[in-house]
Amino acid sequence: MAANRELKAKVFPRIWAKTISGDKITRNFMLTLDGPFDASRLFEYVCEITRAMDIPTPVILKSHEYNFVHFNVAKFLAREFVEDVDFDFLTLENTTGTISPLPRYFNEYD
Repeated sequence: MAANRELKAKVFPRIWAKTISGDKITRNFMLTLDGPFDASRLFEYVCEITRAMDIPTPVILKSHEYNFVHFNVAKFLAREFVEDVDFDFLTLENTTGTISPLPRYFNEYD
């Protein structure tokens, strides 16, 4: 039973980034974080994703951070990039279901 909890604790969040043009996904990339999600490092995560996808880095607003933390999705429109882009928007999606760490009193067996 303790081994299951340790294994569950080692699963780190993943961020799925995809560029969408019209109705089609034109590029995608999956970033597995090196530790628990930290909202203050969102810019670093976005830089790593955009570098891997070979696209410009968007301007990150507080609303992007809020939406990603609370709703597991952040959407960057083409107008939020300083440079011209060849897609309509970039979406970042949390694929693990929850970014927030579980509370200490959480018991998965109750």
